[in-house]
This record gives sequence, C-alpha cells and structure tokens, in this order.
Amino acid sequence: MLTDITAIHAQLVSRLHAFNQMWPEWVVSAQVWQLPLLAEQKAPDLIEAHPLEGAAAIEATVRAMTQFERVPGQAPGTVMRLPGYFALNRSVLPWVQEINQLKDVLMGAIERTRIELNLAPTARSKILRQALGAQFSMKQLARHTQVFDICPRLIVFTWAGHTTGGERVAVGKVRELLSKAAEQQSAKESIDIGQTLAGAELRRIVNLADQASLIKYKKVAPHPRAMVYFSASSRYDAMIHSNLPMFVLAGEDPTAVHELRHFDRHARQTERPDKKSRIEVIPRMNLYLNPDDLVGQRKAIVPVSKPSDVASTYSDNAHKNPVRARPVEDAQLGLNLAPDKD
Repeated sequence: MLTDITAIHAQLVSRLHAFNQMWPEWVVSAQVWQLPLLAEQKAPDLIEAHPLEGAAAIEATVRAMTQFERVPGQAPGTVMRLPGYFALNRSVLPWVQEINQLKDVLMGAIERTRIELNLAPTARSKILRQALGAQFSMKQLARHTQVFDICPRLIVFTWAGHTTGGERVAVGKVRELLSKAAEQQSAKESIDIGQTLAGAELRRIVNLADQASLIKYKKVAPHPRAMVYFSASSRYDAMIHSNLPMFVLAGEDPTAVHELRHFDRHARQTERPDKKSRIEVIPRMNLYLNPDDLVGQRKAIVPVSKPSDVASTYSDNAHKNPVRARPVEDAQLGLNLAPDKD
C-alpha cells in the first residue's frame, strides 16, 4: 500500500529529473510570472505577478515542477503556482505525457490504499503525507503540465477572479440529514417536526427524487489561467489553469503574448457577463437546483473549437464537467446533528 506510493513517487521524481536535464537546451523564448506564496488560507486583495525571463525563468520552472512539498511559511491548503510558457525548438510531448501519467498512477495508488483501509475520501491527503512526508501537497503533486505541439498565434494570461466551483449532492443524502435534524429539533424544542427549520427545508425538496442532485456552490480562490489561440477563430482553442508553465513549439512568426497582470480584487468587482441564474433551494446549506435534473433546463450544446488536430496534453482533459460528482461530507452541508451544548 504505502510502499506502492513511495515506489511510484520515486519513479516520477526520476523521470522529472531526466526531463529537466533536457528541455532547457531547447528553449527559444519564454516568460513566467512568480506569484507570492500565501501564509494563510485566504487570498489577498492584491496578488503581484513578477515576470521572469531567460535563465531565471528556466531555474524557477525546474524548481516548480518538482516542488511537491510546502515550503516554510506556506499555509496548508494553499499551492505554489508559476504561470507562464516556453517556446521550444522541438517537441517534449512524449516526456510530459509520461510524467502526467505517472502522476495519475500515483493518485490511483493513493485511492486504492484509501479503499483498502476503508477510510473516508478526505483521508487521501493523510495517506499521501504518511507515505511521503508531512509537508507534501496533494494539489502540487497531482497537477499536470500542458504541452501543445504547435506555435500558437496568441497566448492570453489572465486571472479567474469570479469563479465558482460546484459539487453534486444527492437529494436522498440531504433528505436523510434533514430528517435527523428535524427529529432532534422537534425533541429539543417540543414542537411538531413540520414546524422545525429542518422540517420546513424538507418540504422544499419533497417533489425531488432521491437520485436527483442539488449543487453546492463555493467560491474558488483567484487563480491564473491561459487562453491559447492557434486557429483563425476568434475563440480560444484551449483554456487551461496556468499552475505551471506550458510548453509550445517555436515558429517562424513569434507568438503574441498578453502578459499576466497583478490581481487587484477591488478593480475586479464587475460580475462575469456569462453568470448563470441559479434557483436556490436551501439557503442555509447553500444548495441550488441542478439544471441537468430539470426538464428543458439543460444547457444547449454549443459548438466549441477543439484542438483535435493538434497533438497536445490538453485533449484528454479539455471538456470536463465543471461540477464535480464527488461526495460531500456531512459537515460541509452545514448540518450539526450533535445535540447543542449549553
């Protein structure tokens, strides 16, 4: 179990070391932006992006690709990010694909260990730290490097500052928790179950099937992203989370690059123009109707430019559903089922 994790990690580190010995010699042009590490689990209102070029950019990237542990002063739950790009005179796609695959194999080994030990999904990080070290970061270890075997005509770096992530929660699970809460509230307050807060919330989902789902939204911390254009379309051909620099091919005509600016929360108060309307179901638990479960409310299928004719690491992950279908712990639903202490 843990030995499998350590063995795969050692293989990953070996491949990364070999890769980092090769690619710097093939760099034609590059730029990365160094972002400050966070000392607390809260994004500041101002995040300064400091540009690095040449040898400094290469050195920072080599270090970032193997930096799986938090450094002193870095808050748990936060990650090191190094957005940027490298234009190379040859492809590195096979090497990066192997590295990304090893990361996936490592995550699979952690998940198998969790299942064998019959632990909750939240135990994955604990298993990782037991196997490799107390300061290891799951997010820094798991994230992929992106490669596009083409010379883009344009790369736009920007901040995703008003992004929300969502998790599906089974209605049956919500109904079960609310039923328990209603019974406890009824006994404590000596009132009918239907008069309790949880009872009123139960009535809101009475017409929803147990197998249906609700969406629990949460704000995602500001993070850098990159939009890559290589076709004649005015729409980007790929949009990635720019956690690590991407690798592209150099061409006869240099790629136009819109540089990453500082993030200023106070200058970004305008809501996204494509913000979706949401139907709130249980405000206290931040739960909304799932449009995919409503007849006539499903999203229309809009043609999207796909980099199908370009060899890349992007094609495997290009169009994932942004709402993650993973279990939500009881505590995350805002239900405290234990008796209140006086």
